[in-house]
Amino acid sequence: MSIIRNITRLLSFTENEKRILILLAVGFMVGIGIAAYQGFRAELTVEDFSEQYREQDSIFVERSGPVPDDEPDAAPPLILLTPNSINVNTATKSELTLLPGIGDAYAERIILYREDYGPFTSPEELLNISGIGARRLEQIKPYITF
Repeated sequence: MSIIRNITRLLSFTENEKRILILLAVGFMVGIGIAAYQGFRAELTVEDFSEQYREQDSIFVERSGPVPDDEPDAAPPLILLTPNSINVNTATKSELTLLPGIGDAYAERIILYREDYGPFTSPEELLNISGIGARRLEQIKPYITF
């Protein structure tokens, strides 16, 4: 304590400033002690985080459909939509509605277009469908394949 008093006397701190400095120093030392304790307890393991990153890049989309009356607290199941998970040339209407920004009407237009003009060969062909613009195409592009 005498070292701290000598330093504060040299720097001419007020009594309140001295108390704050002491409080900060004690807090810092307690924090270092806790960190050291946790470091000794931790087991060092190396994990492959690539799967976690893929999951974070994916989105969850709700499956359409009402909740059954006999289970009012049950939520609709979620489907993990991963990159390149929906083939627009073979997907059904319900599968197409899982894409972000694609509802029943757009799904129907996609199906009608591929029936009239054949299978899609590139994402840009989706721009020929009424209502699908560049912005919507960018939303769905990571999740479609051909």
